[in-house]
Amino acid sequence: MFGKPFLENEEECKQQMGIVLGGIDFYEQKKLSVITDVTKRFYPSWDEAVYQKYLSVFSLDPNKKVKDLSAGMKVKYMVALALSHQAKLLILDEPTSGLDPVSRDDLLGLFQQLVKSGERSILFSTHITSDLEKCADTITYIKEGKMLASAPKADFMQSFDSLKQPGEATISLEEIMIRTERTSYDV
Repeated sequence: MFGKPFLENEEECKQQMGIVLGGIDFYEQKKLSVITDVTKRFYPSWDEAVYQKYLSVFSLDPNKKVKDLSAGMKVKYMVALALSHQAKLLILDEPTSGLDPVSRDDLLGLFQQLVKSGERSILFSTHITSDLEKCADTITYIKEGKMLASAPKADFMQSFDSLKQPGEATISLEEIMIRTERTSYDV
């Protein structure tokens, strides 16, 4: 990982990862500032200016308690934490769930900016296929823990042209995934 054997460099590798997992519950009565103070102790490369920037971008008030945040604001807070220690790999589980369409588009735009330089990568799982169409480079389709297909987005889409019904001009990723659940294939 990051050009090094993971097992021999586990701690260093983990320092370069930012992770946002669905279903993480913070202490509901704690203020974001308190949670942040605890979290940043784990990251020697914590960048307070970057953290403050994302608080502003996401309109997060550090004096709010977790219980006062919407589901979407909790996601934004976790993304702000993940981005504030110079992570090279972001692993995000359903990062756009709970967000309104405008916030979802803003977050996807941010993801595209983050990877533009080639210095960072993002791996995120989603059931929102329109997110994949907007920002994915490569799509890996996993069902019941088994990888069924993985390819660059254009190749992934093209490989499923055979799934089109006669007369169909286009097919969406959602249609591909629904149809592939009933179809065996090789990519």
